[in-house]
Amino acid sequence: MAQINDWPGRRSAEHLRQWPRLLGLAESVGRPPFLGLVLLGSFARGEADELSDVDFVVLAVEGRFAEAWEQRHSLHPSDAACWDYPRPPDREVAGHRWLTQDLVLFDGLIGTPSATRVADPLHVLVGDEALSRQLVKRGPISDAEREERKDEIALHEIEQLYGRLKLAFRAHLALAPDRRGEIGP
Repeated sequence: MAQINDWPGRRSAEHLRQWPRLLGLAESVGRPPFLGLVLLGSFARGEADELSDVDFVVLAVEGRFAEAWEQRHSLHPSDAACWDYPRPPDREVAGHRWLTQDLVLFDGLIGTPSATRVADPLHVLVGDEALSRQLVKRGPISDAEREERKDEIALHEIEQLYGRLKLAFRAHLALAPDRRGEIGP
């Protein structure tokens, strides 16, 4: 079993339905060419809920990105629906995402520490905590930058639909917290 580093949101994450899947991912990065696993987003902030996707970066050993990329399917269950996003021509990083059969969305990157740009908060889930100092830090994406980049990469259809489902479900719960479990007027 891979050594899972502690972080402030771990206790709440351990009780979520995504936890067993997250442990599976952690186990799969415990050997070369993989170097570690970094959590981002709501899990890193300690704000994840039952609908949260798992935002992550799997770090590859410098100079072994191609090998890590070839092994990307070992990161998820064989029955997961997965898709890739293109690698920028000048960096050793690319997107690999999947949705498990129990509807856990993994939204991630595979990259070398020197090629990966991330915003805080982040947490090194697997690997040496010093990895966080090797990553290139960037600020949050502004609304203007998001608008400018919206056509750069179109989201996969599964990712779009999952996002809409999450929003609809959360809106339903917000409008009728006393009717949880009920669907309809």
